[in-house]
Amino acid sequence: MPRGPRIAFENAFFHVYNRGVAKQKIFLEDSDYRYFLKRVLALKTKKLYDHEIYAYVLMPNHFHILIQTKKTPIAKVMTSLLTSYSMYFNKKYKRVGTLFQNRFKSKLCDKDSYFLGASRYIHLNPLEAGITDTLESYKWSSYQELYGSLDLNILSLESIDRLVGKNIKEKEAYAKFLEDGISNINVLIQDYRFDREVEGQPKFNTLSQKKYLRRKNKNMKQFITTLN
Repeated sequence: MPRGPRIAFENAFFHVYNRGVAKQKIFLEDSDYRYFLKRVLALKTKKLYDHEIYAYVLMPNHFHILIQTKKTPIAKVMTSLLTSYSMYFNKKYKRVGTLFQNRFKSKLCDKDSYFLGASRYIHLNPLEAGITDTLESYKWSSYQELYGSLDLNILSLESIDRLVGKNIKEKEAYAKFLEDGISNINVLIQDYRFDREVEGQPKFNTLSQKKYLRRKNKNMKQFITTLN
């Protein structure tokens, strides 16, 4: 029996997550974090795939990304990224075998209602893990692109500006919103688990599920045809 298709369609917004096999580290040195981010950037700037990045964090043994795809399926974008990074990591550290735990997880989201809370949860990951005490001091998150010194320009800033505002006061308000979540990290963890495939308002969820079921039924019919 084939795996069920991901809930995906054009112009879809996803929260993507994966971690190392057996929770092992996937980033051992600063150069590993930077290579991963450069691969994310390469997919964007070389226009191999049409997508936008809204937020990300790289942790020692996992990562989170908020990404909006256009015509290219999320599976194709992420498979390209993870395969490239796995080859780099295995060659560098003279290892063989799978680097990531199973296939990556992706949750289809209603961007307008999901972005603010999810981006806060993502940026607070290093604090929840006890790696750092402040948002400013962690090097490998999109917070550094927004307010720090990371120079890779991975984020789709114009799209983010439409969600949080682009003048100084609006950006300061967003930064405060992120910081205010520090006292509520444990609750945020519960809110942004991957126990649901779709996250959004009821109407969004219903429409998404209908599209998913049509695609799932088509996939099943194709599978049955191959058996006959």
